[in-house]
Amino acid sequence: MICGAIVTALVTWHICLTSANEDFIPVNITEGSGSGQEDTAIWSNDLPPLSSEIDFLRSTTQKTVTKRATNTFYNGILDRPFFSVFSYLKPLIPPTAIIPLNRPLQRGNSIPQLQYIALWAPRGQPPHWGAIFQNAQGKLDGSFIKDRRIYNLSSSDMQNTPVRLVQYVGNEQENNFKFAWTKAIDVDMATVVSERDFTKQCSSRMAPAVLQDHGFEYFGEADIDNRVMYYVEHNFVNTVTGSLFTNNVYLLTKQQCQCSCPATSY
Repeated sequence: MICGAIVTALVTWHICLTSANEDFIPVNITEGSGSGQEDTAIWSNDLPPLSSEIDFLRSTTQKTVTKRATNTFYNGILDRPFFSVFSYLKPLIPPTAIIPLNRPLQRGNSIPQLQYIALWAPRGQPPHWGAIFQNAQGKLDGSFIKDRRIYNLSSSDMQNTPVRLVQYVGNEQENNFKFAWTKAIDVDMATVVSERDFTKQCSSRMAPAVLQDHGFEYFGEADIDNRVMYYVEHNFVNTVTGSLFTNNVYLLTKQQCQCSCPATSY
């Protein structure tokens, strides 16, 4: 009788101990990767960790953890490799440099003009888009607009200024995007290539833009938050707003590739 009671008590104690530890049984423990660091085990009583790259999904019927890749947010920001440093004193245009509309711009009955897209980013000031082109003397020069004033690289105070050309490096399969010029009325503003003053929370996003107007094409920059474009013609700064901006301005965008990149149309 006494021995039977002792056995019953031991069995009961073992069952209670096992039940109390059940919540701490590791789930889906994987083998080591061989790299010297073991994979972290996810425990059944832990919340799944947060990550911007991976969603952790827990099954309600099985104690397993699976991973699913999330879609990366697509935007018009360009990484550093897509810019090439340009020096006015030692001008060099890389073969990968991007030109507006992928061709020389129309000048009515005059010879079309070849221009290259450049970004001027003076220290501590908002960045501005402008053009690098061959001037009347046959030398490469640049033109930018800041505070409704024209700044040329040929001026002495601009010759050592930080200027970068936009270029396309790699291929569409590696980058998963191509550049395309899209009319403002049709554009998704999230895909527009743009820069802003990141030190100021309310700084406008400035983007490369081309205006088409009665056989003439003008390259400049557009404030895409306020839908205004600025360009230089005959040494004057001109402004484009309203329906002319909506229907006649083309913006440089990053078009994401799926099966194939879309053809550019104007």
